[in-house]
Amino acid sequence: MTSNNPLINEVTIELAGQTRTMRASFSAIVQIERVLGKSMTAIIDKVAASDLAITEAAHIIYHGLRGYDDKRLSFEQVGEAIMERGLGEVSMAVVEFVSRSLNGVSVGKPSEPSPAQ
Repeated sequence: MTSNNPLINEVTIELAGQTRTMRASFSAIVQIERVLGKSMTAIIDKVAASDLAITEAAHIIYHGLRGYDDKRLSFEQVGEAIMERGLGEVSMAVVEFVSRSLNGVSVGKPSEPSPAQ
C-alpha cells in the first residue's frame, strides 16, 4: 500500500483484486462519523488502540472510496474484500486514512504567509 496523494488526503488500498483510492473528503468524513456515531478524533483513538471492529473498518473504507468518487463496490462487497485479505492487511490503509482526515488539504496553500502589502 502506498499513498496516492497525501496533499489531498488520498490513500491507496489493495481491495477486491485492484488498487483503489480512498479520499478523506468532507462528505466521506461526515458519513463515517454519522454511521459510526463517533467523531473522527474518537475513531482515531479506537484505531490507535487497535480496537477497530471489522464493520467499522468496512464503513471507513467504503466511505473513503466514495470520497474519491469510486462507487464500484457496495458496502457488502467491501466487507467481503476485507474478509478475503484480512483485517490486518487493510488496517495500515485505514490508519493512514483516519490520520489524514484531520490534516486538511494542502494543495494550493502557501507554505509561508504572504508579506503584507
